[in-house]
Amino acid sequence: MKYRSLFIFLILTSCTSVNVSKYEKSVLNSKGFAYVYSIEDYKNKIIKKKINNNSSVVAHNLLNRGVLLKITNPTNGKNVILKNSFKLNYPDFYKILITKSISDQIGLNENFPFVEVEELKKNKSFVAKKAETHDEERQLQVKAPVEKVKISNIGTTTKKKLNKENRFVIVLGNFYSLESANLLKKRVKTESQSLRNKKITIIKKNKHNFEVFLGPYKTIKMIKNDYIALKQIDFDEVDIKLYD
Repeated sequence: MKYRSLFIFLILTSCTSVNVSKYEKSVLNSKGFAYVYSIEDYKNKIIKKKINNNSSVVAHNLLNRGVLLKITNPTNGKNVILKNSFKLNYPDFYKILITKSISDQIGLNENFPFVEVEELKKNKSFVAKKAETHDEERQLQVKAPVEKVKISNIGTTTKKKLNKENRFVIVLGNFYSLESANLLKKRVKTESQSLRNKKITIIKKNKHNFEVFLGPYKTIKMIKNDYIALKQIDFDEVDIKLYD
């Protein structure tokens, strides 16, 4: 999704930069699809809270309000850093709930709103080094709430862009031996009737790394159906990534 020059200018000038070096990554780091809110979700009682879709709102189903989150569009490197607005339930398939405003800011594909979600925690060593701060800096920090969004490009490497031909896979796991990878493949086909005739691929990444995945998929609906089937046979965590 392309930005208009004026829109980018307004966003960048009105938003407060968050010094990412102040923070360190926490255990929460997941990739998957964002649930982009619409008012129809509230009307149909899928989402229990009414949200202003023009505001920068993010909600997680496990994290409490105030937790600092970094949401990245892996296909172009753009990200937003802001506090979790509130804890809220949404369909289990998705990794995070965001408003249309955030989706537009990081240029998500409407058909495949693929994101990386990271929790950031205060870096104690950084805080210690910054104990002495000028009065002017203190005043600026007071006027600059961290809830504001920062949009940035990470790295200079050209990112792979989403288009109609892009496909995704569901990674079931990485294994030390081909035997273990085949056992998982057999288990999935044995325990799930829905996945029995699905294509499950094993790729040798190196001597002791065999990746097992379902797909590739061309639509988010197909991914969601197989994701639900995996949950039914007790797959709690799977990774979704672009198919190279």
